[in-house]
Amino acid sequence: MKFVVESFGCRSNQAEVQEWIIELEKRGYQLTTSAAEAAFGIVNTCSVTEKAEKDVLRFIARAYRHTGAKWLVAGCTVHRDRAALAGKYRDYLFLDNREKERLVETVGEIFPADGRLVYHSAFRSRVFLKVQDGCNFRCSYCIVPSLRGKARSLEAATVLAKARHYAALGYREVVLTGINLSSYGYDLFPRQTLLDLVGELQRLRGVEIIRLSSLDPRFIRYHFVRELAAVAKVADSFHFSLQSGSDAVIRRMNRGSKGAEYLSILEQFRARFPGANMGADIIAGFPGETEKEFRETVAFLERAPLNYLHVFPFSPRPGTKAAAMEPLPPALVRARAAELKELGSRMKLAYRDGCRGKTFAGILIEENPNYALVVTRNFLSVRVPPVRGYKRRTLRVRVERVVNENLCEGKIA
Repeated sequence: MKFVVESFGCRSNQAEVQEWIIELEKRGYQLTTSAAEAAFGIVNTCSVTEKAEKDVLRFIARAYRHTGAKWLVAGCTVHRDRAALAGKYRDYLFLDNREKERLVETVGEIFPADGRLVYHSAFRSRVFLKVQDGCNFRCSYCIVPSLRGKARSLEAATVLAKARHYAALGYREVVLTGINLSSYGYDLFPRQTLLDLVGELQRLRGVEIIRLSSLDPRFIRYHFVRELAAVAKVADSFHFSLQSGSDAVIRRMNRGSKGAEYLSILEQFRARFPGANMGADIIAGFPGETEKEFRETVAFLERAPLNYLHVFPFSPRPGTKAAAMEPLPPALVRARAAELKELGSRMKLAYRDGCRGKTFAGILIEENPNYALVVTRNFLSVRVPPVRGYKRRTLRVRVERVVNENLCEGKIA
């Protein structure tokens, strides 16, 4: 029986979908990219921004009109407005963030597998592994805590068992994800930390690269950076949830930090990981952001040792404190977001230009008759001539040309 999947939003959503695919294929279901030939579909939804939610709703409406498959719609959009969705799409099954934890079992109950074959659709190289969910902070703009609940961590033994299984399947890079990954282990007894987990994963045979998704600077202290640098398998790429470089804006966001603290953390990472590819989330046009405050953020970003930006125009989410604040004119929000995106593009090109002529470790994530694609430890996508025999192992690639801000070309070293 064939199925199709679609995912919106964060890496935690990607991790959930990847795990569902692996488990369903193990039980005899076959993944397809064509909704026309699928018996059912699965979509993991996102409501973190208004745009993300609109994209989800458009997808569901289009699928309802143009596909004959029955869809299981799961995740944050369902959690936020299940009644409206269920009333409009009566043939679909809706699972909120609690119910989707049993999605694989639910599929088995509704669509019993019609065969005993075990399928392997994925190009097995890197896998997203969700180790944490929920968040205990209440940032004024963020709807996630009301959708995902309080912070919850997987027991280390469970994480290690999953990582060991993925390594046996041929995955060589494990990307640790979470709604607030940096808070991993604070809810466990005895308390653990993300450092503890990374240290245990480091010892697993078959896991060659450990990549961390977004890090929250509010949890980072000097010893974290120092001890992380001692873990040889940690990838040289780091992403930080900064959101702003202006103290006044950070305060209105209810994030409890200052730009100087952010800068200190970034400089510590740069000192310990001199060649790392480092980036940050930034919100443009937060309510009340003056021209002076915006320029403070721009100055902060120009000074910070960052190599790329993920820029989000402010999006008011229902029920958050920021949604009740006086918004900036939409044209001004768009203009500020465009300026920050342009700055981020220059950062990305400058970093990639500095990588030309250098050799990096990485893994093969795609191969076809015309080229192969490698993702390096410092998170460069490098297109190389077609190769054979590099699946399920790390390799080294020399960067020779920058095609654009997202792609380089090179050769196997």
